[in-house]
Amino acid sequence: MSGALELYAEAGWSGFNFDALARRASVGKAPLYLRWSSKEDLLMDAFSAHVEAIPIPDTGDLRSDLVDYTCHLVQEKARPQGWAFLRIHLEATVVPELHARFYRQIVDPHIAGAGQLLSRAVGRGDLPAGTSAALLLDSIYGAIITRMILAPAEQRAQLIDNPRAYAEAIVDLVLAGARGLAVQPK
Repeated sequence: MSGALELYAEAGWSGFNFDALARRASVGKAPLYLRWSSKEDLLMDAFSAHVEAIPIPDTGDLRSDLVDYTCHLVQEKARPQGWAFLRIHLEATVVPELHARFYRQIVDPHIAGAGQLLSRAVGRGDLPAGTSAALLLDSIYGAIITRMILAPAEQRAQLIDNPRAYAEAIVDLVLAGARGLAVQPK
């Protein structure tokens, strides 16, 4: 499945097809057509498998859980498959069927899981009541995506090998802001 995401990251929606994937995997197209009825189905399965590999821990220690989660996100977004996520977010704005499926099948369930972690943290008093889980997650994701776009390849490679310092800095900043002032997006 990672080959499908790598192909999509490189070629985009217009270059992502059964022919190209079969060539990349050195297999015939028939097995692909037997398993997936469309390139949309194949791509969504590849994204699903990738997202399931990013755990959302809940040990009761919010900072530690968010640092671990952020480390996984940083490592995954810095890899070639991670670029597929950036590409689909952009292409989904002009390919409506991609947008609907990607958000319904991939993004919404993952964000809901992370949101549950943050809701439990509010319940324990680790975050102030009224803390916007969506805004907190946007802050973490936004920092990671910005770093991936702006960092040279060498820095992205270093983040794959050692994401912890960067993850701790993001989480500490976001938690300080959340604890200092529980804001709702306007």
